Amino acid sequence: MNRDKHLFLDFLAGRGTVPVLFEPFLSRRHTETLIWRRGPKLWDTAGHTVSTLVSQTERTRADMLLLDFRPLSVEEKRAAARELRIAREENPFLGFGLIGETDEDVILGEEAADALCLYGTKTSDRLPVIRMDGTLRDAIRRGDAAWFAQSDAEGALRESDGRIRVCGGLGIDRLSNPAEVYARIERLTAEYGAAWAVGSGGVIPEEDYLGLIAMLGAYARVRDRAPQV
Repeated sequence: MNRDKHLFLDFLAGRGTVPVLFEPFLSRRHTETLIWRRGPKLWDTAGHTVSTLVSQTERTRADMLLLDFRPLSVEEKRAAARELRIAREENPFLGFGLIGETDEDVILGEEAADALCLYGTKTSDRLPVIRMDGTLRDAIRRGDAAWFAQSDAEGALRESDGRIRVCGGLGIDRLSNPAEVYARIERLTAEYGAAWAVGSGGVIPEEDYLGLIAMLGAYARVRDRAPQV
């Protein structure tokens, strides 16, 4: 399964043809376990953080790297945006998403990213927006490309009725049974196709590594089974 940012961007535009993954809040511990490397040097600079997240996508097989700008200072955000631009040039088939909530986040994201994951009411006329909070109805009314569901993916997909894409929603409390995770992801993919992006909808607890692996394994299986374009 090759990573291709256009597959995720097509998903956001409602032209998706294959399953995609949206898991923006993997813990550092889970990331380090997945990439088989540990230590503060993986995260001590903007460049190291972006490089670590590139490696993360290689292990999760995600089409998009997602970087959270919210905890960063203004100078840290600008440094991170510079590193995103460099990484985009070095990884032309990998997509880059910025998670933010301020006007500056939007401006930096429009210069350095392929998509924006936004909290609050900020939006963009230049990039597709995944709304990370608020209600599904508000996201549809605003014209957002997708909405981040914390749980009940099934209910969100029924409510959306094809008007907006839904990201996540498996629920971090429903990942403990691998067989159930596999069955549910296959069922959601079969019923809703590329209207849904596989994802937990939250921050998977560090003690639930098995749940993460089950979700990633199920995603890989439905992605590999899908007709490749």
